[in-house]
Amino acid sequence: MKQLLLVIPFLVFAHFAIAQCEPMFDFGDEEFGVAPDTIQNLDEADINSFYTQQVDVRIPSNAGFAELPFIAIDSVTLAQIIGLPEGLSFECNNPLTTPCTFPGDTDGCGVIAGIPTQGGTYELTIVALVYNSFTPDPLPFDFDGYRIVVNDPLSVDDPVDINEMNLYPNPANNAVNISLNARRSGKGHLRLFDMVGKEISSSNLNIPQGEYSVEIATANLPEGVYIYRLDAFGETTTRRLVVLH
Repeated sequence: MKQLLLVIPFLVFAHFAIAQCEPMFDFGDEEFGVAPDTIQNLDEADINSFYTQQVDVRIPSNAGFAELPFIAIDSVTLAQIIGLPEGLSFECNNPLTTPCTFPGDTDGCGVIAGIPTQGGTYELTIVALVYNSFTPDPLPFDFDGYRIVVNDPLSVDDPVDINEMNLYPNPANNAVNISLNARRSGKGHLRLFDMVGKEISSSNLNIPQGEYSVEIATANLPEGVYIYRLDAFGETTTRRLVVLH
């Protein structure tokens, strides 16, 4: 009972702290962004221990990030995060009456917090609803590539199946080679995203055991930074690619 009485005020304080979060990340001149990005990704958690992770967002004034700059953005709602471990939830500061909704051309934040109760790697999708001047209903926009690893000191992890994944040349011009070393053969799904989470391309791979490489054309990609994501054997591997022509 004494332990329970100690935990209850702590959880109340944690909930209050979530509601009072303040944007911290400096996006510089970026018109749109989410921090941390899918390269840095979210901090790891420990099973049965309190976890907190702030997520900062910059809401643009128009939909230029989706190549639609003529559409003005009224506000964006971070509707949910799909795939959170049991025991974790997501809440935001609320400048507007609708929860987790931020006006265009502002910065906002939310916090993932709680006590995870099961170990493992959890792939997450941030679901945003974009309210705009063009459509009466909000446009959905998903951010993939996020994950939370919940460490369980009592479990013994199996060896990883993808030992390494390299991109070369990087920066790339007309093509990039993706090489990896797999512990066993199987299927893989390779996807390319831009830095705002928009999927550019995807392909299915037949991965043999051992060394494997595939060449992918990049000549038609605009110059910039991209993220390759490989899903295979229940694992996700990401690498950053720079394209320069």
